[in-house]
Amino acid sequence: MKRIISTVIISLILTVSFVSLVQAALSDYFVDTDWLAANRTDVVVIDVRKAPLYYLGHIDGALHVDRSEFLSTRNGVKGLVPTTVEFAALMSRLGVTPETTVVVYARDSDPYAARLVWTLQFHGHLKSFVLDGGYDKWSLEERAVSILPSSSQSPTDYRLSVAEPVPDLRAEGDYVLTRIANRSVVVWDTRRLSEHVGSEVRADRGGHIPGAIHLNWEDLQQEMGGVKVLKSEEEIRVLLTAKGITPDREIIAHCQTGIRSSYATLVLLGLNYQRARNYDGSWIEWANNQSLPISVLTAENEAQQQSLLR
Repeated sequence: MKRIISTVIISLILTVSFVSLVQAALSDYFVDTDWLAANRTDVVVIDVRKAPLYYLGHIDGALHVDRSEFLSTRNGVKGLVPTTVEFAALMSRLGVTPETTVVVYARDSDPYAARLVWTLQFHGHLKSFVLDGGYDKWSLEERAVSILPSSSQSPTDYRLSVAEPVPDLRAEGDYVLTRIANRSVVVWDTRRLSEHVGSEVRADRGGHIPGAIHLNWEDLQQEMGGVKVLKSEEEIRVLLTAKGITPDREIIAHCQTGIRSSYATLVLLGLNYQRARNYDGSWIEWANNQSLPISVLTAENEAQQQSLLR
């Protein structure tokens, strides 16, 4: 009996030790141009820039996907994650299977690539990555580009690898409302400071979700060689910790329509934050619902916040 108990205990210890070793990394969600060049023939590359930019030049072989194809409008709310049916239809058209590795790019400072990757992750397609530096970095390095439209592979019958989406990656308005008074939860406003304080109004109301912490998503990037790329893990951790955005808390990121906050959410996941959600309805949904509370900073408080961010 003692031997059996000892064996069970040892097994549990080994299991816990193994799980603790399985740590997420930024490279689980972002890849650089060297990686893409080395693996180009093994992946499907998707360009989510606006069509005119695609036809002026794109990564050789990249498929163009219009942003409207991975953003849905439901109940009057724009920018929501597509349904499983919509998502599967898009993947099928692109010739993607659940085993396909997908790399998405936009411009270096454009978060739409992150939004599609977050959508892929939400629907259980884990082999999906953002190209860090985007087309700007790829073309600056004089890698292979083309102006000719790329043909997708033969359409597939895409079957989701999971029966349901990964719910813990997404937050809805009702859920956010139940969490804003919880001190173990951080609502991270990734918009510009002017949007956060309410001086820049892009919905029925300006301001922010009560208690939200502001940190512009662009602060996660740095300029290197004239191109915006992701900062180092250490730099980002320092930045987040200074704002109280720490791994021990649940983090709900939002912006205007869940685009910029998708980038922030992928960064959190890559830093092994276990409870990171993107509120895709974001400010456009929250502010347009008159029953939901908002906060607006005064001009004096705005000046104080601006001084803190300098």
